Amino acid sequence: MMGGNMPMSDMMRMMGMMRQSGGDCISGMETVDRVEGRIAFLRTELKITDAQAPAWNAFADALRANAKALGELRGSMAGSGSETLLDRVTWQEKWLSARLEATRAMKSALTNLVGTLSDEQKKTADELLAPNMGMMPMMQGGRMGAMPMQGGR
Repeated sequence: MMGGNMPMSDMMRMMGMMRQSGGDCISGMETVDRVEGRIAFLRTELKITDAQAPAWNAFADALRANAKALGELRGSMAGSGSETLLDRVTWQEKWLSARLEATRAMKSALTNLVGTLSDEQKKTADELLAPNMGMMPMMQGGRMGAMPMQGGR
């Protein structure tokens, strides 16, 4: 057992998901670099209908804006590798602030989108959207799982 009651296999899976999701670390920038592919994948998997397209497009635009902002920040913060600890902490603060701002912008678009989804689509969204938004899976009863999507929050 590791981390209290979390089995080692769950801990390893969580770490892998964090790396894949983009998390808050530079090593997961695939989410930023391949945003159009991820948007197309998510739209297909969620089976977005024509009626849902306006809410989906707003959400996709929020994902694009997030990717652009984080990509620009990454480019502006690229260093020589000889940064001081204070430089790295300052960079992390900027990164986290940008992530918070992006999360707030996506929340509004996501709230509108979730309100248009069927129960089946919400289930798929629970499984797929959180990792693609750089969110860590939530713990449920000692097992890994996504946080259930709720409308109107």
